[in-house]
Amino acid sequence: MARVLLAMIVLAGLSSAAAADVPGTFVGPGTYATAEGCRTLREVAAGTFKGAGALPPTLTTQGFIGLEGTCSFRSITEVEKGRRWKAAMDCHEGAPEGPESDVFERLPDGSIKVTIMGNDTIFVRCDGNEGK
Repeated sequence: MARVLLAMIVLAGLSSAAAADVPGTFVGPGTYATAEGCRTLREVAAGTFKGAGALPPTLTTQGFIGLEGTCSFRSITEVEKGRRWKAAMDCHEGAPEGPESDVFERLPDGSIKVTIMGNDTIFVRCDGNEGK
C-alpha cells in the first residue's frame, strides 16, 4: 500500500512538472524534504513505513509535491546571487488555489530554508546524508 502511495506522489509530480512554467534550477538535483520527511520516504521505499499519516511534502526543481496538492514555479527572481530566490508559485489542491510567493535560501550546509507566509521550514536533500 505504501508503495502505491509513493507511486501516486511520483505521478502527481510528473503531471505537475509538465504544467510548470519555470524549472527551479536553484534547487539542484534530487528530492528535498524535512529531515523527518526524508526518513519517512526511505521507510516507504523500503516497505517498512508503519505510519498512518500523510506522506511528507517534497521539493524538487518542479516545485512542491505533496499528497494534498502541488505548487509549481511560475517565475523566479534571484534576490542574492547564488543564495536567495523569491519564487511566484501556482498551487493546486484539486482545484487551483491561486498564486503564492515563497522565499528560498541556500544554507551553508546545502539545505534550503523555505519561507512561506513568514514561516520557515528547512528542507534537506533526501540522499541518506541529511544534515551532513
